[in-house]
Amino acid sequence: MQSWEQRPFEYANLLNPAFCSILLRNAIKSYHTQKKQGMPYPLLFLVLPLVLHGSTRNALPKTTVTKLHIWLQRQPEARVGFGDRTSSLVPYTKEALAFGMQTGIVNICDDGNFTYVNAKLKRILAVSWSKDTEPYSCCKKAEFVGRWLAQAGEVSTIYTMWGICP
Repeated sequence: MQSWEQRPFEYANLLNPAFCSILLRNAIKSYHTQKKQGMPYPLLFLVLPLVLHGSTRNALPKTTVTKLHIWLQRQPEARVGFGDRTSSLVPYTKEALAFGMQTGIVNICDDGNFTYVNAKLKRILAVSWSKDTEPYSCCKKAEFVGRWLAQAGEVSTIYTMWGICP
């Protein structure tokens, strides 16, 4: 991963740790709300590849009624390059997690899963985007992905559905 100063302007904006940590926090909160437990560490690495890739984000279903395995059967192109995207975003996911933990918006539970912290949320939400912007769309889809992954089964099953390994 390039140092912050060496990153191209577009990469620095799209993959900045503050923005990515908000996306992860939104996914963690939705996962926790849906499943009543923290989000497993390996699932965090699926959030950014699903949310930041425009084609995949726009193809995601509107509701969780469409299950992950059904959606993947209907959208086989979503798996094309997904493993490479996921691998390339691992350092950015780790950086965003570190930033989120440092700023206190995500936390590790005793069981090793990740949870969100409400107390710090109001300051983070002071940054808001209008509904027709890409950052807003990414935030909403991150919430969706958290709920969706909570209903998709075990971590190993989810990774198998995507055709990747943790």
